[in-house]
This record gives sequence, C-alpha cells and structure tokens, in this order.
Amino acid sequence: MFAALKRPLERAGIDIGQVPGGDSDEAFEAREQIAAQLLKNRHSPRQDFDGTLRAGAAEAGFELPPSRSVPNLFHRALTEPGARMLVGGVGDVGFEGLMESWAATWPEGQETFERVLAAHREAALAGVDLMAQSPMATGLIGLMRAVEQADAAPLCAAVRACTKASGTLGMLLSKAVGNPEIIRQLMNHVMWDQWARVGGIVPDGTAGEAAIALSTVQYLLIPGWSDDLHRYQGFMDHLLHDPPRTPRASHEGSQEAASDEHPQAASPWETWAVDSAPNDNTPDPAE
Repeated sequence: MFAALKRPLERAGIDIGQVPGGDSDEAFEAREQIAAQLLKNRHSPRQDFDGTLRAGAAEAGFELPPSRSVPNLFHRALTEPGARMLVGGVGDVGFEGLMESWAATWPEGQETFERVLAAHREAALAGVDLMAQSPMATGLIGLMRAVEQADAAPLCAAVRACTKASGTLGMLLSKAVGNPEIIRQLMNHVMWDQWARVGGIVPDGTAGEAAIALSTVQYLLIPGWSDDLHRYQGFMDHLLHDPPRTPRASHEGSQEAASDEHPQAASPWETWAVDSAPNDNTPDPAE
C-alpha cells in the first residue's frame, strides 16, 4: 500500500521525507518545485476513460447519462493543482484555485460550482473549514499517515471491499462490449464519478496497485464513501447476475438466422468499446 502511494514521487526521483513542511515562503517554493518535477515529461491524455466512452458512444449513436463531473480527469489544468496538493496538501492550492481549475476544464458545470461554493460559504459561517477535512489536507504524507494509523481490521476490510468492487466492475465492463445498456446503468449512479473513474478501474500492473490504494484511502477517510461503495457493489452484483437487455434494431433480428453463415461486421459500439477497454497503458490514477 505504501509503495503504491509513494510511486509517483519515487518515479520522479523524489524522497517524500525531503518534502518540506511549514508555511514559510522557502518551504512553499520548494514544494512548488517538487510538484513541477512530478509533472515533468508527463503526457496528458486528451480524454480519460469516461471521456473516451462518451465520445465513442456519441459516434455510435448510443445515448449515455449526462456527466456529473469534469470531462477529463487528466487535463493539465487539473493535474497541475493535483500535483501541488499531493506534495503540500490543499493549502498550497486553496479553494479558489481548485474552483478555477475545475471551471477551466468544465464550463458546463456552473450549477455544480455554485452548489459547492454555497456549501463552503455556509460551513465557513459556522466556523468549519471543509478544505481542512479533505483527505488531501496534508497531501501524500497525510494519506500515508492515515493508512499507517488505521487498525488492521478496518484496513483489511477496506482493501477487500475495494478489490472486490473493482473486480466486479471489470467483469461488467467486459460484458458491456456486447451489452451497452450495462454502461448506461453504471454511469447513471453517483459512484461512477466518485469511484469508477477515480481508482475503480484496475488495469494490470502498478497502475492497478495504485488504483486499489487510492480507493482504500477514500474508503477509510471520506465519511459515507464506504457506504456508497457497498451500495454500488450491490447494484453491480445485480447487473452481473441479471443483466439488462439492450433493445436490438428490427433488421438485426431478421438477420440472426443467417449470422452463422454470413457473420456480420462488428457494430460501432463493439468497435469502440473494445478499443476503450483499460489496459496496461491506462494512466496511473495516483498520478
């Protein structure tokens, strides 16, 4: 778990023990330089998995639920403040800086931004700093400390729950190649944006280890997140054992009898669904 969390810094040649703390200008500038080092030579994909699915679905003429979040989690306007938070915590970016980054990548999210702003204003009037309650309040060091201080039983329960959920999601994504209604239903749930896009999809290798570590941290630290994951698990189990039916065009039914003799070409959905499947090249969610 620690190895997966530290991997982004280690790949950049950074020792987490050398990250300076404190509010001095010198410490802040040093953290800014470390964050810039994290992003050096990093490629920012034009689309994340959700965006790739949506673009392909639009091309195939398949309607998906509207997005509840930014269209690309790997947009440079988000990865830059993300790197700064990873190194120094949310205080190095600030609430206004985060909102500016989100607005730059999601112009259609104005209604969401207004709700978030209102919630922060109300909390501030009540003397509550919501940013200080964030799992990223003190950056990667705080995440590692939370895992280190967690009792064995809840930590193991979190890892098991997140691993099981990711395995179930992977099976459903495989089945969705032939049944796109599964994707529509998976997306029509708040945990698609809160989890599936951010650590839920587990490719092979180190990226998968990072995904499980990220999910485990959210399970342990974000109030209510574990309950939401368990509800989503139940929902996914239902989809797996009783998959929804995707309406087929009438002309497809008339050709089924001859399909063995004259195999049809893959549908637009099948083509882009296969191309969109996560693999070893899927960006590491921790990065």
